Amino acid sequence: MHTLLRLLIGGGVLLCSVLLAQRLPNPDLFGDYVAACAWWQRLPEHLWLAGLSRCDADVDYNAFGPGAHPPFSTVFFLPLGFLAWTDARLAWLIMSGACLIGVWRYYRVPVSVCAATALFGVFGLYRGTMAPFLFALMMVALSQEEERPLFSAALIGLAAAIKGYPALMLAALVIARRLNALIAGIVTGGLATAAGDLVLGIGKTGAWMGHMTPNALAWRINPDNLSLVRIAGDFVPQLSPLVVAVALFGAAVALLINAPHGQVRMHTLVPTTLLVTPLVWSHYIVHTGLLQLTRLEQVLLFAGSGLIFLGILGIFPFQSAAIAYGPVLAALVLIWHRAWRSGTELSVRKKLSGAAPSESSIPNC
Repeated sequence: MHTLLRLLIGGGVLLCSVLLAQRLPNPDLFGDYVAACAWWQRLPEHLWLAGLSRCDADVDYNAFGPGAHPPFSTVFFLPLGFLAWTDARLAWLIMSGACLIGVWRYYRVPVSVCAATALFGVFGLYRGTMAPFLFALMMVALSQEEERPLFSAALIGLAAAIKGYPALMLAALVIARRLNALIAGIVTGGLATAAGDLVLGIGKTGAWMGHMTPNALAWRINPDNLSLVRIAGDFVPQLSPLVVAVALFGAAVALLINAPHGQVRMHTLVPTTLLVTPLVWSHYIVHTGLLQLTRLEQVLLFAGSGLIFLGILGIFPFQSAAIAYGPVLAALVLIWHRAWRSGTELSVRKKLSGAAPSESSIPNC
């Protein structure tokens, strides 16, 4: 029954994503698709002709500046350059949806958690983001955190090369003095980043890093930014978002180090990462599905995502942080508090023990 319910929720996620995609002609994926097509243009004719022949002929490939994503993330989209734009978008949506639903099924994520975070999956899918893929990658990493720490850290390093913010979770390895795992994560992330530069062109990573600060400043006040950095920027707008993020992260980690449970693991840093990353869009919140959630947290996440969804449809006209995003921020703060109070409650290791998590295993409020 639980498997059937997960599949039904997943089917609803895919359907909503396909319908919403029609309302967003140029999603997050479009920049990476253009970069992929432009890359094919620079190759010898016998290599790029097949792919370029189906790229959108009306796209001005020279009109795009540094991308908002690390270069290594664009490498994932290079095969999509062989498809027409509409086909490439649909293919990425299906692959990303398969990642999300596959993780729900394989790790037997409680149905209530799937339902509570499903709309955040929808936001990631119809916007053509990397969030559903990163969700799957991070779930594998966190499920292996104790049994295979080197492998787990390497996957987080790979995730950091794709999107950046997962790198914050490696701080747990410093605190726990897991030097070998930390090196594995840094080396993997570094090699992946170098590979992105080698494939797309030397200097792409530097251009992306130079674009980070102005990009964070430009989007800091956007109501879809759920980070505490945005709230801090409302009060002290002259401060750099990156400086504020580092300060908040340091304060949060210092509190976790002195927490009652006395342990900091990568999974306990997930809520911290979501709270302090300079730009946290609503689709990032799908990562709360990596953790065990209390009933109250599930209700808050479901309510918040529902209000955001109604805002996207134009039914709920007030998409302000206080109204639409307040419940989501409250849920993140509650999850962080549980990480501080008893970090083991957030663990995702149950699949490896051979016993699947049951609906009754969800912690109560």
